[in-house]
Formats: sequence, structure tokens, C-alpha cells
Amino acid sequence: MTVFGAVFFFVSALFTGTAALHAQQYNAVPLDHGAYGVIEHAALRGIIRSPPSAKPWQEHTVQGLLREILGAERGLSPAERDIVSALLNGFERKPGADLQRGAYYLNQPLKGASHYSADMGLSWESLFNVTGRGETGTVNMGTAYLGGDMGRHLSYDFKVRGGILIIDRKLLGTRKNPPVYDPAKKPGDQAFLVDIPDRTNVQPDSPVFSLPAYFPYSFTKPWEAAVFMPKSLDRYGEWPDRFAFGYEILSELGMALADDRLRFRFGRLRRDWGSGENGTSLVLNSQARPFLALEGSALPADWMYFSFLTGALEYQKFRNQWSDAASFQNLFSLAMLEFNIKEYLHFDFGSATVWPKRFDLGYLFPVNSNFLYQNNIGDFDNLALFADVEGRWPGIGKLWLSLFVDEANFTLDDFFHLDREMYALQGGVKALLPLLPFASLCVYYTKIEPYCYTHEYTLTPWNPVLIDTSYGNNGESLGYYLPPNSDELVLRLESAVLPGTTASVQYQLIRHGVEYGYGRVDGSSLRDKIVKSNNSHKDFLRDGVYQWDHVIKAGGSCRLRGLKVPVVFYGELGLVITAFSKADVPYTSPEPDATDQGRGTGNYRFFSDDIYKAGTAFIISLGFRIFPSGA
Repeated sequence: MTVFGAVFFFVSALFTGTAALHAQQYNAVPLDHGAYGVIEHAALRGIIRSPPSAKPWQEHTVQGLLREILGAERGLSPAERDIVSALLNGFERKPGADLQRGAYYLNQPLKGASHYSADMGLSWESLFNVTGRGETGTVNMGTAYLGGDMGRHLSYDFKVRGGILIIDRKLLGTRKNPPVYDPAKKPGDQAFLVDIPDRTNVQPDSPVFSLPAYFPYSFTKPWEAAVFMPKSLDRYGEWPDRFAFGYEILSELGMALADDRLRFRFGRLRRDWGSGENGTSLVLNSQARPFLALEGSALPADWMYFSFLTGALEYQKFRNQWSDAASFQNLFSLAMLEFNIKEYLHFDFGSATVWPKRFDLGYLFPVNSNFLYQNNIGDFDNLALFADVEGRWPGIGKLWLSLFVDEANFTLDDFFHLDREMYALQGGVKALLPLLPFASLCVYYTKIEPYCYTHEYTLTPWNPVLIDTSYGNNGESLGYYLPPNSDELVLRLESAVLPGTTASVQYQLIRHGVEYGYGRVDGSSLRDKIVKSNNSHKDFLRDGVYQWDHVIKAGGSCRLRGLKVPVVFYGELGLVITAFSKADVPYTSPEPDATDQGRGTGNYRFFSDDIYKAGTAFIISLGFRIFPSGA
């Protein structure tokens, strides 16, 4: 099925009415909905088959899986059945005004037993963050939405959010971008590297900020490319350091054909692709900013799925310029094939490509190999490969291993210490706990190598300036939420507890090469571009100063029932203990054409000074939603 064929089906469904026995919803279920955790838990128990790894799932799919879970004769406790029932009931829509949802629902029969429906409503969400030192952050946004069905096969959804934002930032220092490759020079030549301003409008240095009121790397922007200040609404603002307005628009057309085995979506929303839980994907993470894309999934068998996507990435306002897709509105294509061997083994693999805007049929055709096609057209694009393997023991848990390779130049010679080998890997184990409803204990480790997700500025035959094809969107990574040159160890215990109530406890250790100051480590920022030298080295924890964050936090959510206006309260509180380390002895490469002094030797030691200050922060995050969706 080509992209053009999918568009044809969308248009045809608008004008074709076919018989329907009941309403079907093909809009996406948001990734933060409680149904995802319950469905994954049930799949690990062997109650249901493993669903596709490309998320979000359509509402029709989620409802079907929840009904399948309830229909199982064994495997659920009474409390778990209540939780699943509450989730399923959350999708019910009563005709007319419904004060429990803050919405109005219309279902209009059409000729031929088809129907048209419209669900419109309002909601509000506020989140307040504060530290023990007084730093704050608050996001307050209202949402208006309209969605429903157009006949049997097509659904539509439109959401617009807008509100008030104030988020404190702390200036840590200044980052100077590393030089980039000049194709007119040869490796080893002192003129091999040129400053960025000579070839493009990207500025050579930039400030580095932290968000002290948020747990490390947990924040993702809830607004579009820019914010707006009250006194200058006609101008774009970079950040809501003071009172500002922001907005966000999410919309989609969803479709399913062939007994729900062909699914299509054309929309702008957040996505998560991978076999793990939402938020662990290395290739397209739930924390990545939304973008407009046409995507589809084919289910030729219960044990095999194929998913594809092509969309347009977006830019952000950054220091008086548009960054990311500045020179070209970059396009992004992704394809994934996955297999499930009974309930014991899952395997998926695929490729992703970031490519400049051009009419390119190869990337638009989902059955084609992005890997081979990129080489056929001259290797001008950012190609990535990925794979996930999961071993499952029904009723006990799972083990998994994930790999993401971003433009690596493979060699057996010193593979683990060369900057040009750019990849991310993850491994973990998840155990199901029988004492609490849908409870689990999860431990996993993630490593993001330097320059992963960044890519160099590329010179193409059709453009005189360097093109940025980094693996990012709207200033944030498309993949894992950690920046390059980082690793993370996570230990998480969570449970659904009661209908509408969740609880979790988590420990994280995050280590990251600093992006500012005298100990800055190249390749530690999404704005660092690859130094094209075969002798540029890396040595984790021993090639500069590294920040260590120990994060201990507990959180949960609770929906208050029985009120005329339903409300969900949620929050987290915890400690962030920060330390810094550096290598005892610096290392100088013996090779004459080396471009860095990057490797360390011996051990590293902890320290604290005026530039890199160790310390402890206490963070409280509290929020509420009025007229929340779901259970």
C-alpha cells in the first residue's frame, strides 16, 4: 500500500457509506492513557496476544483488547477486573450533554445503516512544580476538541490547547559548537575543519540552561515552535521565562479496513514505536514532540505486523533564528517489521531516515528499503537502523534488548572508542508482581553514545549551504529523551492499585557529559555536529567532566468519582542528588592527525567547584485535570 493509495482510501471513505452494526472509533488513544499499561501487563501474562509495537493504538483496537482481557476466564483478580471495566467504561459516550465528561455527543444515522457522530468538549489541566530553593514552573492549558466517525471506516479528531506558562531556567554556561567537515579539504589537514558560520547561518555558540523545577530530562515542551509574551503577541518568544502564552494543535484522520487488519492515520500527535513500555523507545519516543505524518499498519497474520510512517519535522525558535529544520523542512520516514513467536519471543527491526524536503518516491513507498535506497541516491540523508528482541515468560515477566544505530561507520578497529560509531543500546528486565493489581518491577539500562541523534551538516548537489538532518524535531530528540553521551539506570515499581488510581516509586542514575565550561565534552548535545575524522575519540567518564544525577521519587494519580465535575489529581515528589566527576589524568592521542585530546586514562574522581557545583534538590510536582478523558 503506497502513501498515495492510503490518501485515496481516506478520500474515498468520506463519500462512501457502508453498513455498520455499531459505532467504531479509529482515533488514537493518547499515550498517557492507563489502558496501555494494563494491556501490556495482560500480554505478558499470556491473556491476550501481543499488540503492534507502533503506538498510539486506535480506540477500536484498545476497546477490543480490553474486552478480550475481561473475557478471559482466568488470570485476573476481582480488583483487576474492576480496573479493566473502569477503563472500558471510560470510552462510553452518552447522547446529548454529559457533565461527567464535559462534552456533548451526537450520533446521526445515515442511509444504508451508516452513521455520522460528533463528540465535542472542553477540559483543563494545570501542573505546578517547585523546588526547596524556590525555583518554579507552571503550565496551565485548556483544551477544546471535536471528534467522531464519518461512516464505518473513517474517524476524525481535532484538539487545540492553549494557556499560560511560566518556567524558570538556570544559565549554566556557554556551549561552542564543534567545527564541521569541509569536503574541499583532506583528513589530516589543519584546514580540514571549518567553523559553522562560514557555511551556514547556525550560530557558533549558545547558552546552556537547566530546568531546576523539573526532574532531569523529564520535561517536554507542551507548546509549538514558540511562545508569545503579552506585550508583544506579534513576536515569537523562545522560552516562557516570564508570563507567556503557548498553544498546541493535535489532529488526525484514522481509518481501518479489511476487518481491522489495515490501519491508517494522517495526523499530528505524539507516537511511541518499539516493543517496550511507552517512554523506553530508542527510535521514536513518546516524549518526542508531535509532527504531521501519514502512517499505517498491516496485520497479515496474528504473529506478524508491518508499520510505516512518513511525515514532516518541525523547527523551534532559538536565539533569534529558526533551528532544526531551518534550511529545509526535513522529512522523516520510518518502517518496522515485527514477529511474535507464540507468547515467548518478540523480534522487530527496521530503518528510519531524516531527509531534506524533496519529491522522493523511494522514501514515500513504504515497502522499499530505506537502507538500500539511501545509498542509491548518494548517501546524503541521515539513515538509522534499529532492532528489539524480547524474551517472555508468561505470568513471570520479560527480558529485552534494544539497539539503535545512527550512521555508524563499522570497523573492528577500536570500535568502542571512535566518535564515528554512533549508537544507542538498552537492556532490561520486567517482573510481574502478584500482590497488587497490575503491579510490576522494572529494571533497565540505557546508553546513548556521543553524537548519536545529531548528524553532521550535509552538503548536497542541489543546495549551496550545509543542511541539518539531525535526528530531532522541534528542538528535541525523536529518539530517547536523554542527550547524547549519556547513560541511565532505572529501577521502577508501579501498580494500578484501584480503578482510576496509580502509584509508583522510582530510582534513576543518570550520567551525562557536560555541555558547558572548561570540562565540556564534545558530542554531548543535540546541537553538536559530528567531527568527520577517523581519529576523533571518546571515552565515557574519562574524557571530560560528567554530571551524575541520583533521582529518587514517588508519584501517583487519583480520579475523584461521584463529583458533578470529575477531577484527576496527580503528582510526584523526590530528591535529585547531583555530583560531578573528571578523569585523573588526561590522554593525548599518539596519532599525528588526531583532532582531539579526548581520551582519559586511569580512574575518575568526584569534585565540586564554582563552575560545577554538587548539591541536592527537593522537587514537588502537583497537577490536576478537570474533565479528564478515560477512566
